[in-house]
Amino acid sequence: MTSPALPYTNKPHLDNPLDFHFAVIPDRSGGERKGPFAEAMKALNRLRPEFAISVGDLIEGGYGCPNEEATEKRLQAQWDELEALIATLDMRFYYVVGNHDINLGWPGNRLAHDVSKRIWQQRHGKRTYYNFLHKQCHFICLDSMDGRDGRLPLQGISDEQYAWARQVIHDHQDARWTFIFMHMPIDWTSDKWLAFERDINSLNYTVFCGDWHNHVKAVRHGKNYYMVGTAGGCFNRGIIRDDLRYGIMDSITWVTVTADGPVVANLQLSGIFGDEVQRCATSKGWIETPLDYPDHLTVADGLDAEGGDDRGYDWHFRHAMILRNGDFVIKPDVVIAGDGIIHRWGSLDWYGDRAYPRPPELDTPFFNQHRVLNMGFIGDRNENLLWRIRHGELEGTFPHTIILHIGSENLLAGESPDAVVEGILRNVRALHAACPDAMLAVLAPLMPVPNDKTAKALLKQALAADAKAEYLDLSLPYQQNGVKALEDFFLERSGRRGD
Repeated sequence: MTSPALPYTNKPHLDNPLDFHFAVIPDRSGGERKGPFAEAMKALNRLRPEFAISVGDLIEGGYGCPNEEATEKRLQAQWDELEALIATLDMRFYYVVGNHDINLGWPGNRLAHDVSKRIWQQRHGKRTYYNFLHKQCHFICLDSMDGRDGRLPLQGISDEQYAWARQVIHDHQDARWTFIFMHMPIDWTSDKWLAFERDINSLNYTVFCGDWHNHVKAVRHGKNYYMVGTAGGCFNRGIIRDDLRYGIMDSITWVTVTADGPVVANLQLSGIFGDEVQRCATSKGWIETPLDYPDHLTVADGLDAEGGDDRGYDWHFRHAMILRNGDFVIKPDVVIAGDGIIHRWGSLDWYGDRAYPRPPELDTPFFNQHRVLNMGFIGDRNENLLWRIRHGELEGTFPHTIILHIGSENLLAGESPDAVVEGILRNVRALHAACPDAMLAVLAPLMPVPNDKTAKALLKQALAADAKAEYLDLSLPYQQNGVKALEDFFLERSGRRGD
């Protein structure tokens, strides 16, 4: 007799009470790119691991300071910034020492090492290597800087630390699994590490490390060794974005500990979103209406104004699509913001027009070299852009450059140059507040409009004292070559800066 058909498979529920999840946080420093580490903290709170553990290099370090006082000041500020980010986590966070957290102690140059080690111990305890237990699993956090304090020969893990690790592993040899964390993987081929591996090879263990800023797996003596990538550290090999050909990506590593051992998954930060990728504009459900935008951000000062739907496309839908950018599309390094000239630079089919938005990398040299967010809206005036900035279009972005062209529509509408320039400055101030690390390139009106010469002179004078904004008059090359002039100018500039 055959069994009756059932609307589910015969696999068991994965609900073993001894199973648990933890997350491994990769390098943040070594040329940090602002933003990804904060996104990693948000992702952890969404994913809810039981705890998170790093592989080190969470601050930039104290190299190059002229004296102890300057080194101390720099390091304390870096730790304060880091710990403010980690304080946003709902779960415990375990530190592991990296070579930027406690700097290498080159012979004859001990200043950075000594001060960084002292500060680490003040903040995190005397022991720079330690162990703990969780659900019958044994976690060992090694300090691969311990033997790099100026003693010769340099070795990542000192003899004393090896002796300690052997002892605590022996004391917990009945653990379900042993996890070993360190920052630098350099010791794997040394005689001392090989001897250590022989001593513990009868146990079930897994090793995690960082330092190289890319994901690599090795299998040594039947054991898995994982190097993890970055959460804001520099991208190697000249890569400017996630590139899995080299194992390079901003990520967190998710470990599920089961009865049969750990299951490891590397989660790309650009694919970990909150519960709201987009929201209906009404409470009636999914109907064909514009996507929602955050009305609670409205500022009742009369200086901004919502746009309309008479510009050849749905203004509100385009705004909603740009809001989605923060969690869904790209993490821009360049933002272009303003009116129709900016919009047309990125093509009318991009981000929320009636034709569905094109991919974020357009087939032009500038858009291929940079991750560009296009915040240009045809017909927008100063007050419309200000409304959009206030209503979240830059939320969650960390660009290094913002290119702004706004105010021409205000001049065309007959506003005075003084009022128009004050409106441009309001947008400049709003952009500074939204993206404080970005440099603003403020373009003078690119096409002839009433009173443009007066407005240009006032704008240039007003921006002269702003260290984070630069006035640029590209009107002549633009009138000769259109957006190609913008492409050529900013491509040549980014080449000089090495962006």
